[in-house]
Amino acid sequence: MTMKNDKNDAVKVLVAVHDGFEETEFIAPVDLLRRAGADVTVVSMTGDRIMKGSHGINITSDAVWEEMNGKIDADCLFLPGGGKNANSLRDDKRVTKLARKMFDSGKVVSAICAAPIALERAGILKGKKVTSYPGCLNGDEYEYLTEAVVEDGNLITGRGAGCATEFGLKLVEKLFGRKEALALAKTVMYPHRVK
Repeated sequence: MTMKNDKNDAVKVLVAVHDGFEETEFIAPVDLLRRAGADVTVVSMTGDRIMKGSHGINITSDAVWEEMNGKIDADCLFLPGGGKNANSLRDDKRVTKLARKMFDSGKVVSAICAAPIALERAGILKGKKVTSYPGCLNGDEYEYLTEAVVEDGNLITGRGAGCATEFGLKLVEKLFGRKEALALAKTVMYPHRVK
């Protein structure tokens, strides 16, 4: 997938969020995706525009789920972590249904920290290589790895807050290409990617 030129043709990313999200896991990937040129829409699943982070940092969503009117046009779904948020995402049938639909249509589906439990509930981890925050995923239908970020086809999972920048750069690489991800890593002075 390559970066498109105008906003109507831009790579579109939908971020589904409940209260209790882990701020670093939300902010770092969204920031990097926007820097790369993605049209990122943060969608509140709570019905309120203001989202409450797990460490007292609140964000304002771009939209509330109900405002979407069922019209989801995205190339990538991103689910940030945070225990309370992840549990809510897992138990939200709108999220698991959307994740399954996007995954089955070949779109990129991603989650970090505890949020892969929502993808597990959606039934899309079977036979895949995945990672998460330790202890969140305990099934035997997938291959669990302890790497910072794991990509398997159109599925990308990340381990936790300390991996948020690497995770965000992996999303940029998947959506815009390796050259763009390396250039962005250099711009933000992320040494692990600048080679």
